[in-house]
Amino acid sequence: MKYLYTNKEAKAIDTHAICTVGIPSLVLMEKAAMTIAAVLMERENRDMRILAVCGAGNNGGDGIAAARILHQQGYTAAVTVIGETDKMTAETKKQLEIAINCHVPVLPLSAITDGQFDIMLDGIFGIGLSREVEGVYEQIIDGINESGAKIYALDIPSGIHAGTGAVLNTAVRAECTITFGVNKIGLVLYPGCEYAGEVIVGDIGFPKESVYSVNSHSYFYEVEDIARLPERPANSHKGSFGKVLIAAGSETMSGACYLAAKAAYSMGAGLVRVVSTDNNREILLSSLPEILFSSRDEISEAVDWADTIVAGPGLGLSKESEELMKYIIENSPVPTVIDGDGIRLCRNLTETLTDNFILTPHVKEMSYLTGISVGELKKDILGTTGKAAQDWKCTIAQKDARTVVSDGRDCYVNVSGNNGMATGGSGDVLAGMIGGLLGQHIEPFEAAKLGVYLHGMSGDIMAEEKGTYSLMASDIITGISRISGLYCRKEGYTAEKREAYCERI
Repeated sequence: MKYLYTNKEAKAIDTHAICTVGIPSLVLMEKAAMTIAAVLMERENRDMRILAVCGAGNNGGDGIAAARILHQQGYTAAVTVIGETDKMTAETKKQLEIAINCHVPVLPLSAITDGQFDIMLDGIFGIGLSREVEGVYEQIIDGINESGAKIYALDIPSGIHAGTGAVLNTAVRAECTITFGVNKIGLVLYPGCEYAGEVIVGDIGFPKESVYSVNSHSYFYEVEDIARLPERPANSHKGSFGKVLIAAGSETMSGACYLAAKAAYSMGAGLVRVVSTDNNREILLSSLPEILFSSRDEISEAVDWADTIVAGPGLGLSKESEELMKYIIENSPVPTVIDGDGIRLCRNLTETLTDNFILTPHVKEMSYLTGISVGELKKDILGTTGKAAQDWKCTIAQKDARTVVSDGRDCYVNVSGNNGMATGGSGDVLAGMIGGLLGQHIEPFEAAKLGVYLHGMSGDIMAEEKGTYSLMASDIITGISRISGLYCRKEGYTAEKREAYCERI
C-alpha cells in the first residue's frame, strides 16, 4: 500500500521539515536537484542537450540547480527563466546566482522553441498551483509541448492541480515526472496521470518525523496487497467460505446473474444462490450448475440463508424489482452490495444506509445518487466519493477510469485495470467479486477496496493475453483464477516464485 498526498499535505511535510526539524530549504532544494540529475544521468546520453525551463518559485530553483549539476557532469545544460529575478524566492535567486558562477548558460525564452534542445525540464510551477494558466505561461507551456523535446516534469507537470489531477486550462505533457518526497494525488488521477507519464518518487531527505506529521487519508494498493486475501484453512468446508446471495437479473438480463454468481465463486465463495425471475432458472442452472436458484417470491427465506448479499445487477426497474430491493434494504442483516439497477431503486427508497452496505455506482449512477452532474463529479472524484459515503453512511465505490472507494474518512484510489474493461458486464463481475470476499468475512470497506484492485488486475492479466479490444467481462473472471492460482499461499510457496509473479504483473 502506498499513500497519496494532496498539495496542501505535501506542502505541510515540506514546512515541517524546514520549520520544525530545521532542515534548511536550500538543502532540500539541492537534494531535489541531485535526484533529478541522477535520474537523467542514468537514462540519458551525455550528448543530449538539456534546457531547464524555470519559474520564479522553488520549483524553478530545483530546475536551475539540476541544470548546474548536469552541466558540471559534462552535459550540455542551460537555463531559461520566466519572470523577473526580483520576484524569485530567495532560494531560487540563490540557485541562479550559483549557476551563473558555474558558467551555466542562461538563455532567453526563445530557446524553448528554437529546436536546439533534446530534453526539457519543466520547472515552471510546483504543487501549489490552483489558478488557470493564462498569458505568457500558457504560451510557454504550449511551446514546450510543441518543441519535440523529451520532457521531464519536476514534482508535477506545470498546469496540473496536485490535489485533483485537473488540467488548469493547459498543462505540460511529460514523458516522465520526478516528484519529490511523496506521491501526489494529481499524478494518479485522470487526466493528470496522462500528463505525468512515468512517475518517479524521489527521496529528497524528508525525515520520517515530517512525513508522519501529516495524516494522509488516500492510498492505492500494489501487487503485494494481494496478500490481503483471506487464508483458506485446510480443515474447512463450503460453509466456511460464505453463502452469497445474488438478487439480480430480469427477463432480458440473465447474463448479469451469471457473471455476478460466477465471479463470487471464482473469488472463493463456498455457496452461491441466485434469486431471479423464473424464466432465468433453466439458462442459469444449465450454464452454471454450481449455483442454487430461487424465485423472487422466496426472497425472505433466501435473505435469512445468506451470509452476504449482492443486489441489483440487471434487476430492472419494475415495481416487482423495487419491492425486492425494498425488502433487502429493510431486512438484510448481513453485508450487502448494491449495484446497477439496485442503485437507482435504492435512491427512490431511502436516503441513507448503514456501514454494512456497499454501493458501487459508475459516474452516471453516482450523478443520480447525489444530484451532482457527471462533469462536476469528475472534477473531484475523491471529494465527491467521500462526501457521498458520509451522507449515505456506507462504503461507496465510484467506478471510473480511476475507481475511488471511500468509507467517508479514507479514500482508496485504484490504479489497476485498463480500457478494455469498459465493456458490458464488467460491473456485474466486480459486484460478485466483492460479494465473494464479504462471504469470507472481510469487512465491507476492505472487501470493496480489494475487490476493485483484483478486478482491475484480472483485467490487466487478460489484456496481456487477449488485447484490450477483445476483452470481455467473462475474461475478467478467468483472470481471477490466474491471480489466485499464481499467488495462493501453498506450503513451499517460495520467495522466488513470489518475485517471479510480481515481475509478471
